[in-house]
Amino acid sequence: MIEDRIMGMMKNLASLSDDDQMKLLSQVDSQRADLARALIEHLETSDSEAVQAGAIYLIGRHRLAEGVGALIQRIDFEPKGPPIREPEPLWERYPAMEALIHIGRPSVPAAAELLAADDADLRRDLAAKVVRYAEDAKVARFVLEQAHAGERDPARKARLQDGLARLDKLPQ
Repeated sequence: MIEDRIMGMMKNLASLSDDDQMKLLSQVDSQRADLARALIEHLETSDSEAVQAGAIYLIGRHRLAEGVGALIQRIDFEPKGPPIREPEPLWERYPAMEALIHIGRPSVPAAAELLAADDADLRRDLAAKVVRYAEDAKVARFVLEQAHAGERDPARKARLQDGLARLDKLPQ
């Protein structure tokens, strides 16, 4: 279905004008934005844990940075039941954390903000993992040190210091 459309598009690409090529290729970006909106909507409105976990997985799998805000709110979401086991599991215990790591760099500011603002121990551990595994260890440390150095609120500064300590406990 989608493969047929892509194959047809790619076959016709060489025969189109430059403007028409760009319009055709831009359709993929539009479809990606539509996918992000639909997945976020399902994540935010569904009562089904399976639907939520599936939306989280797909947001991460497709590295949809538009979903970072919705994912960071659900960083400690843990679907009931065992993880789906295939040759590679779709997700482990905390699919939103894994999705944020897959998305990479766009997830880091939201995770750093969670470390500055949130007192929940589990959420803080998961956010530290996002910062660490979405970036190189040195970059992750630099990001949190910069956030700490620029913070004026004492409570947020202390939380960021704690975030640095959590980062240090993670494998390098």
